[in-house]
Amino acid sequence: MLATWAGCCMLFGASLVYVGANQGWFKVKPKAPVSDNPEEALATQLMESKAARECLDNPDDWKRVPFFWLASEKLRQASLFPGTFHTPNRLGVEPLCFINRDRKRFVIILHIGKYLCGHEGIVHGGVQAALFDEITAKPAFWNSPLNVALTASLKVNYRKPAIADQLFVVRTQLKEMDGRKAVVTAQLEDNKGNVLSDAEALYITPKDNSLVPDQSAFFSKMDTAYPGRF
Repeated sequence: MLATWAGCCMLFGASLVYVGANQGWFKVKPKAPVSDNPEEALATQLMESKAARECLDNPDDWKRVPFFWLASEKLRQASLFPGTFHTPNRLGVEPLCFINRDRKRFVIILHIGKYLCGHEGIVHGGVQAALFDEITAKPAFWNSPLNVALTASLKVNYRKPAIADQLFVVRTQLKEMDGRKAVVTAQLEDNKGNVLSDAEALYITPKDNSLVPDQSAFFSKMDTAYPGRF
């Protein structure tokens, strides 16, 4: 008797679901299509990350700017990040880069692949140092005379292992600006907000700009590369 009753309930439930689906009673949210292109799939992950959403949802305070900001393809190919590192399983897609209205703070979201390791599965400490050098340069360049600066020193503290093949967030800001000197801090976080390493860098704008020419016109273009409210 009990088995018969249970069977009737199951049959009724299945019928209700079938009729409801056909009548449009239930709304099922369709899954987002999965791209067959690994670079597109990574780009989607970056854009849907919590850090990216926080910036995109606050357009009065944050806007997107290019991460790779070299002026020519020749320079791009000869450079470490947009050239050597920008390959599958390393930096498989260009990182997302957001600048604050004050132009002193940046948020960068990136994916570091499994081919940039020291110990197995752990992002190489030298890669992290190079990453800090690349990223702390952004507030330094944006605020230095002629938008030009060279790294004078870089100190990195490694707090926890950075496990490769996942999303990371780097937050960097201008700490101090004194004439031609810029002090910048940064920290590398995993996607849960755990601080894995941090750094402080000193940048100096050279007196002689023959080695590194004036970049102010180029940075004006960079500042408007994406639409924004400032």
